[in-house]
Amino acid sequence: MVKLVGLDKLKDYKSIFAGKRITVMGLGLLGRGLNDTLFLVECGAEVTVTDLKSLEQLAPSLEKLRDLPVRIKVAGHDPVDFVETDMVLRNADVPQSSPFLKLARDHGIPIEMDESLFCKYFKGTVIGITGTRGKTTTTEMAFRVLQRVKPGVFLAGNIMGVATLPLLEKVNDWDTVVMELSSWQLQGFHEAQISPHASIFTNIYPDHLNRYPGMEEYIWDKKAIYMYQKGADFCLFNGDQDATRRLYKEAPAGRDFFSCADVPVDLNLKIPGDHNISNVASVWRLSAKLGVENSIIRDVLENFEGVEHRLEHVGSKDGIQFINDSTSTTPVAGIMALKSIHAERIFLIAGGADKKLDLRPFAEAASRRAHKIALLEGTATSTLCSDLAFYGAHNKIVGVFDNLKKAVLCLYDQALAGDAILLSPGCASFGLFNNEFHRGDCFKAIVVEILSS
Repeated sequence: MVKLVGLDKLKDYKSIFAGKRITVMGLGLLGRGLNDTLFLVECGAEVTVTDLKSLEQLAPSLEKLRDLPVRIKVAGHDPVDFVETDMVLRNADVPQSSPFLKLARDHGIPIEMDESLFCKYFKGTVIGITGTRGKTTTTEMAFRVLQRVKPGVFLAGNIMGVATLPLLEKVNDWDTVVMELSSWQLQGFHEAQISPHASIFTNIYPDHLNRYPGMEEYIWDKKAIYMYQKGADFCLFNGDQDATRRLYKEAPAGRDFFSCADVPVDLNLKIPGDHNISNVASVWRLSAKLGVENSIIRDVLENFEGVEHRLEHVGSKDGIQFINDSTSTTPVAGIMALKSIHAERIFLIAGGADKKLDLRPFAEAASRRAHKIALLEGTATSTLCSDLAFYGAHNKIVGVFDNLKKAVLCLYDQALAGDAILLSPGCASFGLFNNEFHRGDCFKAIVVEILSS
């Protein structure tokens, strides 16, 4: 089995994995499983990749493993790969309840996750950001502020296309890694009983209840962002939300609040929405605690233009805006988007896959703010349609579409100068799309066609 040894006892990070049999559980399509696999192969590990998806679904990732010494098993898992191995590297999308993980545990096989495994070896500073909404935007802003004031700052965690473990190849003990951490990624931190040295807890809203039995279990995973901190470590909590104010009392080391009220009133932001003021507040407080001058924080935040697929202005034609908010996978995200858009009329594209969340607040907001609504086919859409009807918006629904392009064009034909076409589904993407990023890319491609016509 793999013996975990601190990097301070190693001259060569490759020796951690060289010659070890490692099962990568979950190759996926976002690049993390792929990049971990490439790294482990480079280290000299004997790697087996196993995934429930088919050859066709995984084709883009599998193409990059062609001609490499990797055993690949797709469209299902083989029990032998969880018994005759030295370690299982679990993708965050794999549920803890998987019977194959139980099989590995029963046989004493170590189960690791990308980010927490990296943190076991890395001796520098880890800054972690979690919460239901705002993780990516907050992480990107914090990363850019710190980049301005010190060398050796790296971005990692729940970032599309980025795997954290391969950073062992680049980091030094005096470097800083800024990590976005989802609830599932934080499961590995619970298992390792470690937390980032500094962390931000942006907020808590219902999410992922298709994977969690309830909010208590979801919040428990999030708590790993601070539960194992000690000494000079600290966590910043959203002081504007009751749920995070309650968690503040549990933090075992340093703790503090951030609040929208603390953001300078003359700060000229490019990113829209009150929710982004909260994200800015957290980064301002973090940066100040880390000793960054206010002038530098201000300059970075005022020039920050946002993150792809998050209230992203794709373009305008004939005075009609096209806005891509495809990472809106929860009702609260859809509500925030509707509040953030300034337009004569909003033409909303919503609906999709079910996450067992209450869609009524989103339907109520859409009934008030949206002029017309195109619904995307999915397991949550019939419920959303019924909820919209309950709030008197049935006549605003232009149809349920199994094709995003048809939905966009239907709304575009009715829009006028001053209007906005907003993709903010409030639901997950699965069914019509591989993931929310694929959904956003499809929307952007459609808009590019319209802009060029």
